Amino acid sequence: MSQKPSYVGVDDGHYAIKVVTESGKTFSVPSRARSGKHLLSWQENDGDGGFYTTQEGRTYTVNKHLTNYEDTRFKEYPKSPLNRVLVHHALREAGFGGKEVIIATGLPVSYYYLANGSRDDALINAKVDNLKRGVTCGLHPMAKIKKNVVATEAIAAYFDQLMDLDGNTTPEYDQLAEATVGVIDIGGKTTDCAVIFPGGEQVDADRSGSGDYGVLLLNDTVESRLRVLFDLDLVPPRLIEQAITHGIVKIAGEEHDVRDMIKAEKESLAERIMSTVRTKIGGGKDLDFVLFVGGGALVMREQLAKHYPHSRFPDSPVYANARGMLKIAKYVFGGEE
Repeated sequence: MSQKPSYVGVDDGHYAIKVVTESGKTFSVPSRARSGKHLLSWQENDGDGGFYTTQEGRTYTVNKHLTNYEDTRFKEYPKSPLNRVLVHHALREAGFGGKEVIIATGLPVSYYYLANGSRDDALINAKVDNLKRGVTCGLHPMAKIKKNVVATEAIAAYFDQLMDLDGNTTPEYDQLAEATVGVIDIGGKTTDCAVIFPGGEQVDADRSGSGDYGVLLLNDTVESRLRVLFDLDLVPPRLIEQAITHGIVKIAGEEHDVRDMIKAEKESLAERIMSTVRTKIGGGKDLDFVLFVGGGALVMREQLAKHYPHSRFPDSPVYANARGMLKIAKYVFGGEE
């Protein structure tokens, strides 16, 4: 008897690919790939299996330690070979190599919907078709994607708050279902806004959309500041992450405190992001709740919370979209196989 496919939520973002399994296990894999082969290994094989070849014949190196990796902040990313490689790499890292999966991936609000409020079916279908094309990684088995449900980022995060991983309503369900909720999803490239009416089935199109400010801008500015402060030729990703996460960097074996600089850069970016948000949802006093999700909600929680006194930050906001996508794939579209 064949095993049923596993449902997997895959938030295929510009900064990282977040994966949530049916058991609730989470994985975050940096979206770092570069065209060609750029790693050497002392082993006879390719080490951790970081070399991928697409159906089109393109080769990519995927590794979290890459420095000169491809910038994912381009319009065609959701339907690109680069996206396909990164999604498959994340599924491998999560243990789905060689296994059948039904996944849900995401698009920003402004990508999912056209200006007239209708779905952009051409892009949605292109995203589905992209993941149908082949990817290989040496002799490593790849995930077998049986179905890909494309969900709307931010709205998926709202759905996550209504339902648990077993398909039951959450303790917050009654309160949220009767509320008008603003969702602010701060990702790597974009900040998505959605105002969701009571009942959760309708979205205020005039107050929903995306802005081109995301947490990757913080990485960019911190990289520039570190380069100047310490006269660095190269600022590897791990150094930037140490600075943002811990406020401490190690230069030539010596630790340096950069917390004040990081706080100032977070304040600056949070203000830019919230200026964009206010053009969409306004002051937000008419909203019952404002839900902050995404990587930015984790990194800049202190800076963001003061803009809306009725803000909420879910547990593990980085995975809110991926959790919601998993639940949408399993409990909304699960019967349509």
